[in-house]
Amino acid sequence: MAVQPLHGRRLENPPWIQALFGDTRFAWIWLTVRIYVGWIWLHAGWEKVTSDGWMGGGAALQGFWERVVLIPEGSRPAISYDWYRAFLEFLLESETYTWFAKMIAVGEVMVGLGLIFGALTGIAALFGMFMNFNFMLAGISSTNPILALLAALLVVAWKTAGWWGVDRVLLPAVGAPWQRGKLFGGGADVGGEAPSSRPALIEQWVRVLISVGVALTALIQLSGAAQIITLLGAGVLLAVTGLGWLQVLGRPRR
Repeated sequence: MAVQPLHGRRLENPPWIQALFGDTRFAWIWLTVRIYVGWIWLHAGWEKVTSDGWMGGGAALQGFWERVVLIPEGSRPAISYDWYRAFLEFLLESETYTWFAKMIAVGEVMVGLGLIFGALTGIAALFGMFMNFNFMLAGISSTNPILALLAALLVVAWKTAGWWGVDRVLLPAVGAPWQRGKLFGGGADVGGEAPSSRPALIEQWVRVLISVGVALTALIQLSGAAQIITLLGAGVLLAVTGLGWLQVLGRPRR
Protein backbone atom coordinates (compact mmCIF):
# COMPACT_ATOMS: atom_id res chain seq x y z
CA MET A 1 0.00 0.00 0.00
CA ALA A 2 1.52 3.28 -1.06
CA VAL A 3 2.00 5.91 1.59
CA GLN A 4 0.32 9.14 0.68
CA PRO A 5 2.46 12.26 1.17
CA LEU A 6 1.40 14.54 3.96
CA HIS A 7 0.24 17.89 2.68
CA GLY A 8 -0.10 20.86 4.96
CA ARG A 9 -3.06 23.18 4.95
CA ARG A 10 -2.78 26.90 4.91
CA LEU A 11 -4.98 28.42 7.59
CA GLU A 12 -6.11 31.95 6.83
CA ASN A 13 -6.47 34.67 9.43
CA PRO A 14 -9.93 36.10 10.10
CA PRO A 15 -10.80 39.04 7.80
CA TRP A 16 -10.65 41.56 10.64
CA ILE A 17 -7.11 40.45 11.52
CA GLN A 18 -6.03 40.83 7.90
CA ALA A 19 -7.61 44.27 7.74
CA LEU A 20 -6.17 45.46 11.05
CA PHE A 21 -2.59 44.44 10.27
CA GLY A 22 -2.51 44.69 6.48
CA ASP A 23 -5.00 47.30 5.29
CA THR A 24 -3.61 50.83 4.96
CA ARG A 25 -7.02 52.28 5.86
CA PHE A 26 -6.26 51.23 9.44
CA ALA A 27 -2.68 52.52 9.44
CA TRP A 28 -3.88 55.47 11.54
CA ILE A 29 -4.22 53.07 14.50
CA TRP A 30 -0.56 52.12 14.29
CA LEU A 31 0.44 55.75 13.81
CA THR A 32 -1.27 56.49 17.14
CA VAL A 33 0.60 53.63 18.82
CA ARG A 34 3.87 54.75 17.20
CA ILE A 35 3.59 58.28 18.50
CA TYR A 36 2.86 57.13 22.05
CA VAL A 37 5.60 54.50 22.25
CA GLY A 38 8.08 56.59 20.27
CA TRP A 39 7.67 59.60 22.53
CA ILE A 40 8.29 57.49 25.65
CA TRP A 41 11.50 56.08 24.17
CA LEU A 42 12.66 59.47 22.88
CA HIS A 43 12.00 61.15 26.23
CA ALA A 44 13.81 58.40 28.16
CA GLY A 45 16.73 58.35 25.74
CA TRP A 46 17.13 62.13 25.67
CA GLU A 47 17.42 62.20 29.46
CA LYS A 48 20.22 59.68 29.15
CA VAL A 49 22.18 61.27 26.30
CA THR A 50 22.21 64.56 28.22
CA SER A 51 23.38 62.88 31.46
CA ASP A 52 27.03 62.45 32.43
CA GLY A 53 26.03 59.33 34.34
CA TRP A 54 25.24 57.64 31.04
CA MET A 55 27.48 59.39 28.53
CA GLY A 56 30.47 60.19 30.73
CA GLY A 57 31.55 56.73 31.84
CA GLY A 58 28.42 54.74 32.49
CA ALA A 59 28.21 55.27 36.26
CA ALA A 60 24.39 55.31 36.11
CA LEU A 61 24.24 51.95 34.34
CA GLN A 62 26.90 50.54 36.66
CA GLY A 63 24.87 51.53 39.69
CA PHE A 64 21.70 50.05 38.18
CA TRP A 65 23.38 46.70 37.48
CA GLU A 66 24.94 46.61 40.94
CA ARG A 67 21.54 47.14 42.57
CA VAL A 68 19.64 44.52 40.62
CA VAL A 69 22.23 41.73 40.96
CA LEU A 70 22.09 41.90 44.76
CA ILE A 71 20.34 39.04 46.56
CA PRO A 72 18.86 40.57 49.74
CA GLU A 73 18.43 38.41 52.80
CA GLY A 74 14.87 37.47 53.65
CA SER A 75 13.32 39.03 50.54
CA ARG A 76 12.90 38.22 46.88
CA PRO A 77 15.74 39.31 44.56
CA ALA A 78 15.01 41.67 41.69
CA ILE A 79 16.25 39.16 39.10
CA SER A 80 14.39 35.86 38.93
CA TYR A 81 16.73 34.01 36.57
CA ASP A 82 20.20 33.07 37.74
CA TRP A 83 21.56 33.01 34.20
CA TYR A 84 20.61 36.66 33.68
CA ARG A 85 22.16 37.66 37.01
CA ALA A 86 25.37 35.88 35.99
CA PHE A 87 25.27 37.70 32.66
CA LEU A 88 25.00 41.12 34.33
CA GLU A 89 27.75 40.20 36.82
CA PHE A 90 29.99 39.35 33.87
CA LEU A 91 29.21 42.73 32.29
CA LEU A 92 30.06 44.46 35.57
CA GLU A 93 33.35 42.61 36.00
CA SER A 94 34.40 43.42 32.44
CA GLU A 95 33.37 47.10 32.91
CA THR A 96 31.16 46.90 29.86
CA TYR A 97 29.01 49.69 31.25
CA THR A 98 31.63 52.28 30.19
CA TRP A 99 30.52 51.93 26.56
CA PHE A 100 27.28 50.00 26.86
CA ALA A 101 25.57 52.92 28.63
CA LYS A 102 26.19 55.16 25.61
CA MET A 103 24.81 52.46 23.35
CA ILE A 104 21.61 52.19 25.38
CA ALA A 105 21.11 55.96 25.52
CA VAL A 106 21.62 56.48 21.79
CA GLY A 107 19.61 53.35 21.01
CA GLU A 108 16.59 54.64 22.94
CA VAL A 109 16.71 57.93 21.04
CA MET A 110 16.98 56.14 17.69
CA VAL A 111 14.07 53.83 18.52
CA GLY A 112 11.98 56.84 19.52
CA LEU A 113 12.79 58.76 16.34
CA GLY A 114 12.25 55.70 14.16
CA LEU A 115 8.80 55.13 15.61
CA ILE A 116 7.70 58.76 15.53
CA PHE A 117 8.82 59.29 11.93
CA GLY A 118 7.80 55.80 10.82
CA ALA A 119 11.24 54.85 9.49
CA LEU A 120 11.88 51.07 9.51
CA THR A 121 9.06 50.88 12.03
CA GLY A 122 9.12 47.11 12.48
CA ILE A 123 12.87 47.06 13.20
CA ALA A 124 12.64 50.04 15.58
CA ALA A 125 9.77 48.37 17.46
CA LEU A 126 11.71 45.10 17.63
CA PHE A 127 14.74 46.80 19.20
CA GLY A 128 12.46 48.64 21.62
CA MET A 129 10.78 45.39 22.62
CA PHE A 130 14.20 43.78 23.16
CA MET A 131 15.15 46.58 25.58
CA ASN A 132 11.77 46.23 27.35
CA PHE A 133 12.43 42.53 27.90
CA ASN A 134 15.89 43.24 29.29
CA PHE A 135 14.50 45.76 31.77
CA MET A 136 11.85 43.23 32.81
CA LEU A 137 14.47 40.48 33.20
CA ALA A 138 16.35 42.89 35.48
CA GLY A 139 13.24 43.15 37.66
CA ILE A 140 12.00 46.52 36.43
CA SER A 141 8.31 46.42 35.55
CA SER A 142 7.04 50.03 35.34
CA THR A 143 5.64 50.64 31.82
CA ASN A 144 7.78 47.93 30.19
CA PRO A 145 5.07 45.23 29.89
CA ILE A 146 2.68 47.61 28.11
CA LEU A 147 5.41 49.03 25.87
CA ALA A 148 6.58 45.50 24.98
CA LEU A 149 3.02 44.51 24.04
CA LEU A 150 2.52 47.60 21.88
CA ALA A 151 5.92 47.05 20.25
CA ALA A 152 4.99 43.45 19.45
CA LEU A 153 1.82 44.67 17.73
CA LEU A 154 3.85 47.18 15.71
CA VAL A 155 6.20 44.40 14.62
CA VAL A 156 3.24 42.33 13.41
CA ALA A 157 1.82 45.37 11.61
CA TRP A 158 5.18 46.32 10.08
CA LYS A 159 3.78 46.53 6.52
CA THR A 160 1.30 49.29 7.34
CA ALA A 161 2.56 50.69 10.66
CA GLY A 162 4.74 53.20 8.81
CA TRP A 163 2.27 53.99 6.02
CA TRP A 164 1.83 57.49 7.43
CA GLY A 165 5.58 57.99 7.67
CA VAL A 166 8.91 57.45 5.96
CA ASP A 167 8.22 53.75 5.36
CA ARG A 168 5.64 54.67 2.74
CA VAL A 169 8.60 55.51 0.50
CA LEU A 170 11.39 53.57 2.19
CA LEU A 171 9.90 50.06 2.22
CA PRO A 172 9.16 49.89 -1.53
CA ALA A 173 12.69 51.16 -2.15
CA VAL A 174 14.69 48.81 0.11
CA GLY A 175 12.24 45.91 0.36
CA ALA A 176 12.57 43.18 2.98
CA PRO A 177 15.10 40.36 3.57
CA TRP A 178 12.83 37.97 1.61
CA GLN A 179 11.90 40.44 -1.16
CA ARG A 180 14.19 42.97 -2.77
CA GLY A 181 13.07 46.55 -3.15
CA LYS A 182 13.27 48.76 -6.23
CA LEU A 183 16.77 49.99 -5.31
CA PHE A 184 18.03 46.39 -5.55
CA GLY A 185 16.22 45.35 -8.69
CA GLY A 186 13.09 44.01 -7.03
CA GLY A 187 9.51 45.11 -7.02
CA ALA A 188 8.49 45.22 -3.35
CA ASP A 189 5.47 47.39 -2.75
CA VAL A 190 3.55 48.32 0.34
CA GLY A 191 0.29 48.45 -1.61
CA GLY A 192 -2.69 50.45 -0.53
CA GLU A 193 -5.34 52.44 -2.29
CA ALA A 194 -4.15 55.63 -3.94
CA PRO A 195 -5.97 58.87 -3.13
CA SER A 196 -8.37 60.20 -5.71
CA SER A 197 -6.14 63.18 -6.57
CA ARG A 198 -2.93 64.92 -5.66
CA PRO A 199 -4.80 67.63 -3.68
CA ALA A 200 -6.52 64.84 -1.74
CA LEU A 201 -3.15 63.29 -0.91
CA ILE A 202 -1.80 66.65 0.25
CA GLU A 203 -4.91 67.14 2.35
CA GLN A 204 -4.44 63.73 3.98
CA TRP A 205 -0.81 64.44 4.84
CA VAL A 206 -1.67 67.86 6.27
CA ARG A 207 -4.30 66.29 8.51
CA VAL A 208 -1.87 63.61 9.65
CA LEU A 209 0.85 66.14 10.45
CA ILE A 210 -1.62 68.29 12.39
CA SER A 211 -2.78 65.20 14.33
CA VAL A 212 0.79 64.20 15.14
CA GLY A 213 1.62 67.74 16.26
CA VAL A 214 -1.45 67.85 18.51
CA ALA A 215 -0.63 64.44 19.98
CA LEU A 216 3.00 65.35 20.68
CA THR A 217 1.93 68.65 22.24
CA ALA A 218 -0.44 66.77 24.53
CA LEU A 219 2.28 64.29 25.53
CA ILE A 220 4.86 67.02 26.17
CA GLN A 221 2.89 69.86 27.74
CA LEU A 222 -0.40 68.50 29.06
CA SER A 223 -1.39 66.03 31.76
CA GLY A 224 -4.47 64.50 33.31
CA ALA A 225 -7.89 64.92 31.69
CA ALA A 226 -6.68 67.65 29.29
CA GLN A 227 -4.03 65.31 27.90
CA ILE A 228 -6.49 62.43 27.44
CA ILE A 229 -9.10 64.62 25.72
CA THR A 230 -6.51 66.15 23.40
CA LEU A 231 -5.09 62.74 22.49
CA LEU A 232 -8.59 61.45 21.77
CA GLY A 233 -9.20 64.44 19.51
CA ALA A 234 -5.98 63.72 17.60
CA GLY A 235 -7.02 60.07 17.31
CA VAL A 236 -10.43 61.00 15.87
CA LEU A 237 -8.78 63.24 13.27
CA LEU A 238 -6.42 60.40 12.34
CA ALA A 239 -9.33 57.97 12.01
CA VAL A 240 -11.27 60.39 9.80
CA THR A 241 -8.18 60.87 7.64
CA GLY A 242 -7.14 57.22 7.45
CA LEU A 243 -10.59 55.92 6.59
CA GLY A 244 -11.12 58.61 3.96
CA TRP A 245 -14.09 60.34 5.57
CA LEU A 246 -14.96 64.01 5.05
CA GLN A 247 -12.47 64.54 2.26
CA VAL A 248 -12.65 68.14 1.01
CA LEU A 249 -10.16 68.42 -1.87
CA GLY A 250 -10.87 65.06 -3.42
CA ARG A 251 -13.64 62.53 -3.75
CA PRO A 252 -14.11 60.64 -0.45
CA ARG A 253 -13.38 56.95 -0.52
CA ARG A 254 -16.46 56.13 1.57
